[in-house]
Order: sequence, then structure tokens, then C-alpha cells
Amino acid sequence: MSAYPFRNALILGAALAGLHGAAASAATPVTVVLGYVPDVESFGAYYAKAKGYFTEEGLDVTLIPAGTGIDQVQMVDSGQATIGIGGPEQVLAAVDKGVKLKVFASEFQTSPVSMTCRKDANVAKPADLKGKRLGVKQNAELFAKLFLSKNGVSMSDVTPTTIGGSDISLIIAGKIDCMITTFAFNEPALIEQAGVPVNVLRLGDYGLNAQTDSYFVKGDWYADAANQATLVKYMKAEGKAWDEFFKDPAGLSKWFVDQAFNDGLNVEQQQFQGTTQVKYMADAVTADKGIFWVNPKTWVETAENTVATGAAKAVPDLTALLTDDIMEKASLAKH
Repeated sequence: MSAYPFRNALILGAALAGLHGAAASAATPVTVVLGYVPDVESFGAYYAKAKGYFTEEGLDVTLIPAGTGIDQVQMVDSGQATIGIGGPEQVLAAVDKGVKLKVFASEFQTSPVSMTCRKDANVAKPADLKGKRLGVKQNAELFAKLFLSKNGVSMSDVTPTTIGGSDISLIIAGKIDCMITTFAFNEPALIEQAGVPVNVLRLGDYGLNAQTDSYFVKGDWYADAANQATLVKYMKAEGKAWDEFFKDPAGLSKWFVDQAFNDGLNVEQQQFQGTTQVKYMADAVTADKGIFWVNPKTWVETAENTVATGAAKAVPDLTALLTDDIMEKASLAKH
């Protein structure tokens, strides 16, 4: 037996601590710039980080919320972020300008982008808009015109009013009948909380579908097999979190609010969003292949619409832009 048992124990403890520190430092850093401010739309990333799922996969994940001045494509292209989460139209417009990106996962199978109408306006389909007062968000005019033209309605058939990006006061006050664009599980819940029942028309059901909140990386970075392995680990961890969310969206939406990732969240709205958004995240494809699957058919539709709005000049080579390799290997839960 050693004459210095305590000294040996200290040496052993220091050695083990050093090994632990080395293991921790070996974790692969991944920076993710989100598509929106922290709410249940990005539940999976926050839950996976809080519960240690990323750590279990050997990843050290940093989350950057979206906000004013945040450009997900620019951050990924410049190397400030590993993974960007954003709208496919944003990705397609950047690719059209020569930015090399790779899309490997998509949260939503049906776009939650929608038009919200007062129920008493009796608008159940686009044709019912004729003669109605339509509030159009400042950055959605081209999108609104495309939606109307695809469905046999012109801007001259409605009375348009430009509205602010988060302004729901006019529809609550009855000064407009409908507003475009909205998120199916955001503004509608807040409007109904104010005592105004609504109808929600999903634009994806009327020729404007898109895989909102698509995950992308820099094309050159993706070419490295080791980086592809990192993405598989990332999606396994986030997918594990989302699988739990699907089983209890109301409860875990409340968990998200309770964690105060964003102090401005409304519990009722977040629970409505959570229980509603899972319906937009799942379809026949995810039931067969797993959640977050990239659907090329939807991307063709989105690319054609992006060209129609003038945001891109041509439909890109989608086989070069999209990949199902990561989701195939991550093998997420089927819902």
C-alpha cells in the first residue's frame, strides 16, 4: 500500500478530471441560427440542449435567435453559423445569386403561412375575397398578389390596406376583413383571445406550399464527410426532442414558456401553437420516412413561386441543393 494514499487519490482525481476535460473539449462545436425568436417553433433545439441530448451526441451547440439584422443565409455563408434555419424562399433567392448551400432537413411539411379572416366576413375560400377589405403586410405585397392571381382573384377585386408586420388591431376592430400573411398558429390565436373568431386559410392548400423552417449549411462545408456525420448527430438529438413533443405538445409548450427562453411568450398562444404546429410538421411523407424529411415536390412548387414573385430569376438545380442523406441516416421518428 502506498505511503501517500491521499496524495495518490488527488493525483488520480486530477487525472480523471483531465480526461473529463479533454472529452468535453473534444465535443464538436455547432452554431445554429434560428428562423424565429425563441418560441415552440424552435422547441426541439432548446429542449435537446437543456436535456443534454446534444452532449450525448458529442456536440457543443450554440443557439442564436433570429431578430432584427439577423440574416441566416449570410451568417452560414460567412462561417458565423454552422446551420441556418429559414424560409425556402430566402434560400432559393440566395442560390439564385450564386450562394452555395445545401438543404438537409425541413421542420414543416405544410407551410403555416396563411391568410386569417374574421369569421363574420364569411371568407371560406379565395373567391370569397371579392369585395372584401384585405390587410396586406408591408413585406407581403408580391406574395399576396401571387396568391390572389393563382386563385382567380385580382388586387382590384379587394380593397387593400397596408398593415404593419405584427399589427392585428385593424382586424380586431373590424376595419379589415382579412390579413395576409399570418402564421396559422400565431396571429389567429391572439385575435381570438381578443374575442374575434377567425377562419384560417392555409396558403399551402392554394398553390403556395413551402417547407418553412428548412435547415441548411454551406455547400463547401457539407462536402466533408465528417461534417455530414455531425449533421446526423445533430438531427438525432433534435429529433429525439421533437418526438417527445409530438406525444405531449400542450405540456411541453408550457415547459418552454416556463423556462423563460423568451420573456414575452403567452402560455395560451404557445399551447395553441404547439398543438397546432404538429399537424403542419406531419403528413404522409413523414409517416413513411420520418419527421423533418425534405420533400423535393414541395420545393419545385416553392421554386416556381419564388420565380413568379421576382425573388429569383430561375428555378435552380434542386438535386444539387437538396439532400435526403442526413435524414436517411438520422432515421427520426415517424409521425
